[in-house]
Amino acid sequence: MAHRDAQITIIIGRNGTGKSTFCEQIVKAIKDRAIVCTYNGMPKIWRPYPEVDIKNQKKMAFKRGIRQVIAGRYEISRNQNDTFKYIYKNYRNGMVVFDDARGYIGSNVDNDKYFRQLLLDFRHRMLDLIFVVHTPSDVPPRVWGFTSTVFVGATDSLVNKSQIKTDSADRVIEAQREINQLYRQAKAKGDNSHYGLFKMVQL
Repeated sequence: MAHRDAQITIIIGRNGTGKSTFCEQIVKAIKDRAIVCTYNGMPKIWRPYPEVDIKNQKKMAFKRGIRQVIAGRYEISRNQNDTFKYIYKNYRNGMVVFDDARGYIGSNVDNDKYFRQLLLDFRHRMLDLIFVVHTPSDVPPRVWGFTSTVFVGATDSLVNKSQIKTDSADRVIEAQREINQLYRQAKAKGDNSHYGLFKMVQL
């Protein structure tokens, strides 16, 4: 991994676009070591991967493969989830996927000091972070400022420039409009060609 910087990626798409399948392909292509966070074990594509106890530093030192993290197990209250605390303390040099991130990541990054530190230190710790969401507003506004790449699938709401805090908002909006049209055309064919349809935007 020394040949490139770690980066933050966002994958956007409504239900049925193939976000998690697409994300799994990225994980396998880029890294051989990753943890995938979901709130309750869904989407089911991640279920075959073994769950890891993020509290256990030795368990988090695995060398290869994908491990599943169920964030709901580390929820202290509605406003506190220790998932980010244990990832920050016990995991380096790999990939972290936050799938269906809106279920356990709040809109205000500063409310959770460990999540904030993950954002501030991800390059130093060589952590590639991927946020998989349904709409652009599911991503905390401050995360957009750290993001390098967005994969845009069909979405129900276009980017709100005041929310995403990036100079590349217009290109993301253009990609959304293009993909939404392609998605409708592909779905009308009834041949599943709409599945896995994404456009990459470099920010």
